[in-house]
Order: sequence, then C-alpha cells, then structure tokens
Amino acid sequence: MQQKRPRRAHQAHQAHQAHQAHKQHYQQYPQPASTSFSSLSGSSARADTIRSVVQQQQQQQQPGSSSRSLSRTSSSASGIASGIASIPRSASFSPSCMEGHGRIVILGGGSFGASVAIAVANRGHNVTLLVRKQPLVDDINQRRRHPRFKDVILDERIKATNEPEQAFKPSQDGQPVDLIIHAVPVQVSREYLLSIRDHIPDGVPVLSCSKGIELKTNFFMHDLLNETLTNQRTGNPPKLAFMSGPSFADEMSQGKATGAVIASFDKRLAKDVAAILSSDSLRTYASTDVAGVEVGGAVKNVIALAAGIAEGLELGMNARSAIVTRGCYEMRRLGKLLGAKPSTLTGLAGIGDTFGTCFGAKSRNRMTGERIGRGEKIADILNTSDQVSEGVPTAKALVDIIRQRDHSYRIDLKYPVLFGVADILDGARTPMEGFQDVMRDPLRMEMYELPDKVA
Repeated sequence: MQQKRPRRAHQAHQAHQAHQAHKQHYQQYPQPASTSFSSLSGSSARADTIRSVVQQQQQQQQPGSSSRSLSRTSSSASGIASGIASIPRSASFSPSCMEGHGRIVILGGGSFGASVAIAVANRGHNVTLLVRKQPLVDDINQRRRHPRFKDVILDERIKATNEPEQAFKPSQDGQPVDLIIHAVPVQVSREYLLSIRDHIPDGVPVLSCSKGIELKTNFFMHDLLNETLTNQRTGNPPKLAFMSGPSFADEMSQGKATGAVIASFDKRLAKDVAAILSSDSLRTYASTDVAGVEVGGAVKNVIALAAGIAEGLELGMNARSAIVTRGCYEMRRLGKLLGAKPSTLTGLAGIGDTFGTCFGAKSRNRMTGERIGRGEKIADILNTSDQVSEGVPTAKALVDIIRQRDHSYRIDLKYPVLFGVADILDGARTPMEGFQDVMRDPLRMEMYELPDKVA
C-alpha cells in the first residue's frame, strides 16, 4: 500500500505541480524584452521563469550571499541567469553610514518626505531634501521649520535645496551620497525622475516610500524606477528597496514609535537599509518580498476609500470592519496572483498599514472616502484637498490589472470591494448602491484560505 504523504508535504507537492504546469503553459509564448514582477503586460511566465532561475542560483551560492532582481531578462533561462548574475549583490554602504553618520538625499519635500527627514536626522545622518520651490528651501534652511509641522524645530542636520546638482554632489568634506529616498507621489514620479536622473550618482541605492500604481502604465514603483533610473550609458539597473507600513507623517515628525518594512530583491540591501534607518522611534524590518510590500501599499489605499465611504454613509462600525476585512481578503487574492507572500500581507506592509489607513483620524484616503459617502463629487474633493489621495488613481489601475491577469469567470464577484470602489469613483454606482451590492454578494463559504493557484 502506498504510504500517504503528510499534509504539508502533500500541499507542497500540489503547489510544485501547479507551478510547473503554469510555467510550461506560458513558455510556449515569446518572452518580452523587459521585466516586471507583476507582469502587467500579460506575460506571467517572466516572473515565474526568473524566480526558478533565482532559486537555482541561490542553491549554488555561499551562505550569506543574495541576488535577486527582475530588472533584466531575455527569452531564454540562460540569458536571464546571466542578467541576474551581473547585478550587484549588495549595496556597499560606508562604515560611517552604517554607524549612523551617512549622507542621505530625500526626493520630495511634502509631509512624508519631511517626516522621514526628521526620523533619519534623529538617527544621526546628514539629510538633504530636494524640493521644488525656493520658499520651502528658505523655511527649512533659515527658519528651521516645515509648513506641515509648524511646531517642530528641524534638526541642524537637515538641509534643503531645489537644485539637483547641489543635492547630489559630495559634501564640503568630500562625503558622497550614501542613500536616496524617493518620497514623491506616484503619479508625478516618472516626470520628476526623468528631470533629475542625469544628476543621480550611479550605483547609489534608492529607497522608495511611494505607494500606488502609475495610472497611465499600470506600473508599480518597482517597474517605474527600473525604467526611469536604469543607467543610460552602462545599462546598469538601479539598486532598489521599498518601504511600507503604518507610518503617518505627523506622528513620525513628533518622534512617535513607528514600525515599517524595507523590501528588496537583494536581501543584504534590505537588511542594510533597515539598519541605517532604525532608531528608538523608527523600527524597520527587512524583507525580500517586493511584490507583497508593493501590493499591500497600493491596495490598502483603495480599502481605506471603502472604509471612508461606509463612514460617510453612517453604516456603523460593523459595516466598516466587515468591508475592511473583506478588502484584506481581496488584497491577499491579488497578492497571490502577482507573486506576493501571504505572510507579508498579514504583516506591517499589508494588514498593519491597512488598519492605520482605514481607521486613522488623519488618513487622507479615509477622509476622501468619507466625503464621497456624504455625497460630494470626487472632482470637487480633489480640487479642494491640499494632499494626494493615491487610492483614487490606484482603484482604476487595480481593476485594469485584475482584468489583465485574472481570466476566470465573474472576477467582479471575487473582488467586490475593489471593483465597487472603482465603479463609485467612475460614477457607475452611487455609494449606497455599491454597499448594497456587497451585501447581496452570493452566499458562500468565507474561503479565507486561498488555493495554491488563484484562478
């Protein structure tokens, strides 16, 4: 009699078989020349093929070494392997930077960029904020204030400039830039990065704090940064990391305790950046699940819109809690579709960030949703708001991505919260109609445990 496999071994065997069948099915199609972890252009084989090559390489590497990037690929596995092998395996931060005396440039002078500057300076690093307007430069350099945080006196380590050449050149004592932190809204990131990329030193790691999806391309920040910051002369891709988690800017500016995740395909880079930023008030954890961190950071803003709409409709805490929970389930389903780890989406970058955004009193996306629920038009809300609600463009982009990637029957029933918010923003449904449709969802098992292969 054939011996039965233990439950976990059986599940792992089923997952392996599904993965192999999925890969073999798509390998019959031509492979595009560019790569993104989300494969938004429709070729899901790219991410699968690269992951398999990476796994083979990791088995051959010595302990402690790590190298994963989806920045370069070719139509063959050997071409992919050679592309990955050529990418630097870790960031070479100076000892002074690791000890808390580095030089960091922050792109963007908004509330979050300023709050990160405050947290980084409190760690001991010298910070340069690259901003657009001269009045903000004067506020920071001369008055030691930021308009968003008028009660906070800025550390002397924080400087500002609106000249990219000045921001990236070595300091007076010859110290080069150790790390670049990108804190510019997603929808204007491409234009901004293209305008300054000629000044960015080659090989300096970039940490993205921007959460969302570029509407015109459906690119997550990983894809956008790879496309805009790949060295035009050498073809070298940028060293990238991504930060996400429940991190309200006003609390960070006051030095209140904050937890976040730093993700990179390069495990060493993720650990180094986490060590560089961590302090008594900012605790950062390392991860290699870039897809999970990016998906969580994007989807939570749309769920927050739904939570705000429920609040505006005065549906009560029961309804808000239910809608947020079901939204988190949809986040996990989409994350699985795009290669994210469920554990990441139940951590700080997923549920943790979602809770803060959905229930936080100062959440921009929740407040936007609340105004929608009270009957205001989305155009009027955006025109009268002085801060960006990334969930609005992200909602449409997510629906487009789901339709491109999930070809199963009635996908709208599998993502009722995400599709419902997109319809409300487009005017296809009223807020109340959207929630009535959710409550009329077909009766079924809660299905919290997702299958190994999402269909």
